[in-house]
Amino acid sequence: MNEKNNKKEQKGRVPVELVGEGAGREEPPVEKGEAKEPESAEKKEQTPLEKLQAQLEEKTRNASEYFDKWLRLRAEFENFKKRMLKEKSEVMKFGNESLLKALLPTLDNLERAINHGKDLTQTAPLLEGVEIIYKHFLNTLERFGVKPFPAVGELFDPEKHEAISQEESDQEPNRVISEVLKGYLFHDRLLRPAKVIVSKTKGEQKAEEAK
Repeated sequence: MNEKNNKKEQKGRVPVELVGEGAGREEPPVEKGEAKEPESAEKKEQTPLEKLQAQLEEKTRNASEYFDKWLRLRAEFENFKKRMLKEKSEVMKFGNESLLKALLPTLDNLERAINHGKDLTQTAPLLEGVEIIYKHFLNTLERFGVKPFPAVGELFDPEKHEAISQEESDQEPNRVISEVLKGYLFHDRLLRPAKVIVSKTKGEQKAEEAK
């Protein structure tokens, strides 16, 4: 009878959860530090604002690089344009150099004819006509930038003169004493050197032969 009553009592009992210290011992509370692991993982991911800021910084760097490249290209283009303008100016200024140089022998022949006619008699009308042609031709060349330059009396300059011989003279050595063929300038450029005779000290040739 007692066993049956005990079983009935046990069946009628309702299980009760332990609250208080006992419960704390069986299921210890989770500390705050242990629950931070998933939160730290979430913090490593950038927020939309941070992503936008990073993209903005990258675009700013790219824009700065492209701007520097543009400045260099612009400077190179300006130098190229200046060089092309200079070359074009040179071509326009000196483009007729070969033609004008080829005309100089004609001018030389006219000058020779004038000088030869001065030694003849009764040639005044012919001489005057040739002189007019010569002056007109010379003026035409001068309009295109061609003009003769003086040589007689100047010191010999290999940049402008071409010595064909030397002669004894009372003048100082290396002085141009005679001009065989005139020299011409084309603007500020030498078109043809003057062919000249240069002075030397008297007795210099005898001293050289004695050696």
